[in-house]
Amino acid sequence: MHTVRRLYFYAVAFVSLEIVLWGLIGLGRSIFCPADALYCGGGSALAEALALILVGVPFFGFHWWFAQRMSAREMDERSAGVRAFFLYAVLLSTLIPVVQNILALVNRSALSGFRLAASRALVGGEQIWSDNLIAIFMNLLVAAYFYSILRADWTVIQPRQAFADLRRVYRYAWVLYGLGLLVTGLHLIIRFLLVFDSTWISVGSYRYWGVNGMVTTLLGAAIWAYTWTLVQKSLSEQAERESYLRLGLLYLLSLAGAVTAIVAGGAIINDILRLAFGTKAELARFISDLGSPVGVCVPAALVWAYYGGWLARTLREIPEAPRRAGMRRLYFYILSAVGLIAAFTGLATLVRLVVDLVISTGLLAGSAAATRLADALTYLLTGLPLWLVTWRQMQAEALAEGDSGDHARRSIVRKAYLYLAIFASVVGGMVTAIALLTVLLRALFGTVQAELLRNALNFIVILFLFAGLGLYHGFALGRDGRLAARALSKKHAAFPVLIFDPGDGFGAALLEAVRKATPGLPAALQPLDKPVEASASPAAVILPSDAALNPPEALRVWLGQFSGSRLVVPRAAPGWHVIGQTAQPSFNQAAQAVRQLAEGQEVRPHGVPGWQVALYVLAALIGLPILLSLISALVSAFM
Repeated sequence: MHTVRRLYFYAVAFVSLEIVLWGLIGLGRSIFCPADALYCGGGSALAEALALILVGVPFFGFHWWFAQRMSAREMDERSAGVRAFFLYAVLLSTLIPVVQNILALVNRSALSGFRLAASRALVGGEQIWSDNLIAIFMNLLVAAYFYSILRADWTVIQPRQAFADLRRVYRYAWVLYGLGLLVTGLHLIIRFLLVFDSTWISVGSYRYWGVNGMVTTLLGAAIWAYTWTLVQKSLSEQAERESYLRLGLLYLLSLAGAVTAIVAGGAIINDILRLAFGTKAELARFISDLGSPVGVCVPAALVWAYYGGWLARTLREIPEAPRRAGMRRLYFYILSAVGLIAAFTGLATLVRLVVDLVISTGLLAGSAAATRLADALTYLLTGLPLWLVTWRQMQAEALAEGDSGDHARRSIVRKAYLYLAIFASVVGGMVTAIALLTVLLRALFGTVQAELLRNALNFIVILFLFAGLGLYHGFALGRDGRLAARALSKKHAAFPVLIFDPGDGFGAALLEAVRKATPGLPAALQPLDKPVEASASPAAVILPSDAALNPPEALRVWLGQFSGSRLVVPRAAPGWHVIGQTAQPSFNQAAQAVRQLAEGQEVRPHGVPGWQVALYVLAALIGLPILLSLISALVSAFM
């Protein structure tokens, strides 16, 4: 079965299975619906359920029968990644609804036990016990069948790579699901514990937070603990320890926890500052209002601490020091960017407040100035320490001597960070300059605004802030370039290269390309038909492909004793055919490879295309605001 056909059959099988499953659940709910229930749906619900079953069963039966028939015939079909994805997707799509229905059933029972309205349950408040039991039974029935299929496949499939990869995704999906329930439950419990306002206590609605949070926390903790323990036990396998999915999950959880904790912590600081400045209500109401950001900050900080520790431990186990440092560097630069954005926003808010207070004395009355001051200090108190801690470590790394500092300065992550900061300052400066000129030109043309001076000063101050941001990171980028050039010149001078010249112009053209790419690198020509001098000790040699395949005897003996790097440049020769590459010699690629060897890099003959670097920078530019927006939306949803 070809890949496209395989995708078709398993996709139709999955969709039709879900149709049949929902039909069976609807049929069961119609049959076992209590007589006094008002929302069973009657004949229309029964008709819909029967229609789902009658349409879905033939489609699922045929497509699943065909997929099973082909997998029984061919091992490639049975071990295919599409089949593994289908089986694990079916387990997720059936077992997660089982958990959701268990949560709804237990949640309503707990609320009823505390004499609270069951309709206020976090999940399934409008359902009844039969709805949940039928859904649990039907989903477990389907899950049990496909779990038996999966176990049977695991005993015979070869190779197992696709199934192992999808099993890893399946386990981490359960880790995220359990962790999401756990964090949500802790948030509700903390909000419940911090209710001190008499108005809230008299209403009593806060009690639902406590019961819903308790049930959700217990269920989420059980799922998370079991699946995370399963993941940790699987680390005995090398493939699991070196999985990029695991590393990506640790990055995601630690960074999301860090940024969420910082944002929620900023909300807490803001509330405290407003209370200190007299713009908040009495203490009891203040503590009750504080429950929402504290309920976000505490679970997020726990996630940050726990998975940040695992991330640090995982990075320490990476044997290659440059790769280990690069992965750590990515983590710190993301946090540094978050801190820089918050600190810059706070500084801009504070400076604009000072301008407004100086120009418009009316702002001194009331709570507007105190509120803006609290907002500015909140940004500064949360963003500035984060930026200083992370940026100073990255600066110390980049200014260090030796290979570690050289790798840090030439890191694509650092360059992307610096260029993004300069880009933001340039764009922000242009927008601010346009706004300033618009205000001034309107005044010049006779449209004088009432607060011309205040608006103009505000724009001028913001323009200077953007200029300072760009100059600071521009100086950092220039210093990196100077230090890198100094270090690279030393490496180039200590890397002599010998070019074997057949005497037909090959050597001269290649020598010119090497000197153009790396001016300070000592390169010399060596006639192919003459022995190499005993005093010569090159770090690398370059040969044409025909000479490398059939070298003279003296050269063959010398190459057998040579321990440096050997570079072969393909070119056309009588009787020889170069497959997979152009037969014309590429002197620029060879010169670039020599430069990479001299700088201690891995040889990449084709380099990294400029469009790919631009794509990475653009992805970072788009991805960071999206991440911040998602986290902000999450915090707002909780609050």
